[in-house]
Amino acid sequence: MITYRPEGVYKGPHFFILNKGLNSGKPLKKPCPNCFVISCNSESEKESLYWIVYSLHQGKRFQIALVGSVIPFIRKDDLIKIITEAHSATFHKPEAIKKTVSSLLQLEQQEENYKRIQNTLKQLRQVLVHQLIKS
Repeated sequence: MITYRPEGVYKGPHFFILNKGLNSGKPLKKPCPNCFVISCNSESEKESLYWIVYSLHQGKRFQIALVGSVIPFIRKDDLIKIITEAHSATFHKPEAIKKTVSSLLQLEQQEENYKRIQNTLKQLRQVLVHQLIKS
């Protein structure tokens, strides 16, 4: 785990983790200025770690490690400790991880579908209002 630098080149399987703000610990597919880079040995390791971090973030497990009074942030060592403990707890459960990841991916796809539907409804609403005003 290293701090993200825009000029850096990150090869191999990797993902990012937000390290500042109330969403500290959130895994990201694309980098942002305040994040860490997690480099992995394989694509399967990356997927496993990504979803473990996702689960920790959704379960608000990183909240206890936030420090700072104005802009909260998480320290690298604290983040590593939390992820390592969770990884150790799930290491011997590869089938459970696969099943959970599969369910999470399905939920993510449904969420994307709902967002598309919501955008379409918003556009339809705008067209209807525009027609009313135009008439």
